[in-house]
Amino acid sequence: MLLARPACPDLPSVEGAEAGWAELVSTLPQIVWVARPDGYHTYFNQQWLDYTGLTLAESLGDGWNPPFHPDDRPLSRRLWAEATRTGQPYEIEYRLRRHDGVYRWMLGRAVPMRDDTGAIVKWFGTCTDIEDLKAALEEAATLREELERRATHDPLTGLANRDLLFEQMDLMLHRRQGAGLAVVFIDLDWFKAINDRLGHRIGDQLLVVVADRLRAAVRPGDVAARIGGDEFVVVGAADDQDEAERLARRITEAVGGSVRLEGVPISVTASVGVTFVEAGEAPSADLVLAQADARMYEAKRRR
Repeated sequence: MLLARPACPDLPSVEGAEAGWAELVSTLPQIVWVARPDGYHTYFNQQWLDYTGLTLAESLGDGWNPPFHPDDRPLSRRLWAEATRTGQPYEIEYRLRRHDGVYRWMLGRAVPMRDDTGAIVKWFGTCTDIEDLKAALEEAATLREELERRATHDPLTGLANRDLLFEQMDLMLHRRQGAGLAVVFIDLDWFKAINDRLGHRIGDQLLVVVADRLRAAVRPGDVAARIGGDEFVVVGAADDQDEAERLARRITEAVGGSVRLEGVPISVTASVGVTFVEAGEAPSADLVLAQADARMYEAKRRR
C-alpha cells in the first residue's frame, strides 16, 4: 500500500518566496532593482517608481539611465557595462532626478548572484540617497580649509602670513632650477601717524588697499605676504640684480598713490629694500629677509 507524502506547510512555494521578497524590499528605504546577467533591468521596487515618477514599463531595460543627471549618464553606462562584462561589483555616485525635477546624490551599488557553477544568474542593486551626507562632508571640508587658511594667511588682508612666507621662501631657496630670487621688503611711510590721526579703522582699510595693490602687481608664482603691522614682503624669481631692482620699483609704484578712505584723502608712499640671491646660493630665509629689511631701513632714512 502506497502512502501519500505528507504536505510541508512550513516550506513556502517558489511563488510565495518571490512574493515575500517583493514585500520585503517594498519596506526598505532604499531603491532596489534587479537585472539579468547581461545588464537588462527586470525589476524596480516601489521606491524607484515613487522617486522618479516613472512607470515600471518606462524603467525596464535601459530606462534607468534617463533620470540620471546628463553629466553622470556616460560614466554610469560605462561602469555598468564593465561590471556586466567582468562580473565585478558595480558602484558609483551620481545625481538622480526626482519626480519634481530636483537632482539628489545617490550611491548606486550592485552585486552578482551566481549559481553553483559560478555563472551569474541575476544582479541585485540598490540606490541610496547620500545628498545630506555629501552636504555634511562638503561643509566639514570647507570648515577645515578655512581653519587651514587662518593658520597660513593674514586675517585682515588675506595675504600670506609670516609662517607661510618662510615656508615658501625655504622651498624657493632650495628648489630653484637655475634661477635667482628677489626678496622685496616693503614698509609704509608715516603709517603710525595715519593711525594716530585718523584711527585704527582707517589704518586697517589702508592696509587692505595696499594688499590689493600688491596682488595686482605681483606675477604668477610670486609670494606676497604681510608679516606684521605695515610691513609686507614680496618674493619672486629674478635672473639678476637688475631684474630684482625692477621688481622692487614696480612694487613701489604699485603701492604708492593717493586713496580716499571715508572721505579722507591719503597719500600712500612706501620704503622698499630688495635682496637678490643668485642661482646656486641657498642662504637661510631669515638671513635673506634680514638683509632686505636692513636695505629698506636704509632707503627710509634717505627719504
